[in-house]
Amino acid sequence: MKKITLTLAAFALAFTAFAQNVVIERITDNTTALITTNGDEDAGVFCSDFFTLEEDTILGSFTFPGFYSSATEIGDLLTGGDFFIYVDGGGFPDSDPTTTDALVNLTSVQLGAGLELRLVEEVESGFIINVTAANGGTQVTLPAGDYWVAFAPAVIGGSAGGGRWNWTGSFTTEIGIPPVNASLLIDSDDLFGAGATDWTEISSLIGADFPSFGWTLTDEEEVLGLGDNDLVGASVYPNPATNVINVDFSSNVELKSAVLFDVLGKNTGAALVNGSMNIADLAAGVYILNIETNNGSLTQKVIKQ
Repeated sequence: MKKITLTLAAFALAFTAFAQNVVIERITDNTTALITTNGDEDAGVFCSDFFTLEEDTILGSFTFPGFYSSATEIGDLLTGGDFFIYVDGGGFPDSDPTTTDALVNLTSVQLGAGLELRLVEEVESGFIINVTAANGGTQVTLPAGDYWVAFAPAVIGGSAGGGRWNWTGSFTTEIGIPPVNASLLIDSDDLFGAGATDWTEISSLIGADFPSFGWTLTDEEEVLGLGDNDLVGASVYPNPATNVINVDFSSNVELKSAVLFDVLGKNTGAALVNGSMNIADLAAGVYILNIETNNGSLTQKVIKQ
């Protein structure tokens, strides 16, 4: 595949692909693609794209179109996929892949366990991340808000070596308006000598307009039955909450367990004491409260403001 200009050639290659209509669609109508690859010999080169969710969304699948630099497939060089969603920190992700601080941090996702190859006419043309499968079968719900998504295949060797993969760009969104914030790249080890050791706007690196990457997002039907319960007369309030949530139920009900899970299904450790749960130290977002008693159970979505 031919490289394009000296600066552009370092990061970008030309390619054409197609996207599908989903919750969010970034149409692959830009012939430039950027490296986003995590080689095991360096810190990796990662790209990130801004997006907004207008309502709470159960994440389904993300499809990332792109291509390899040196082959149509990389076979045994592929060791998995790294997928991140960051909260917007004022025009940039609030963290980066050198840490584990992403809101959604799914690394080393394996083929058949949340990672799929995107095939176009039997040619490997990108990757698909099924978020629920990658998260061990637990659904991930993002509240309405501004986020950044980043993805890179994990490969053997250097990020710019034989396993290098390039994410295809996009000029057009499903609503015809470019994202508020343009796409970014981070090259923590400065492999390309451009000084992009922190999140850097791609347009400034390649000397050309690069508003976003091509990708699609589907949502997923709820399977937890949130809000459905057989614990008659129970109530959770206030909701949304800032510091404390209260749980009321009849005096003849014996509490067995009360667990508050984050969007990845991890126990937050918050304890229900005398009908109250302190959530002041938790990050803002969506949580799932699960209560088990001798008289039934309650599963309730809780929003921390």
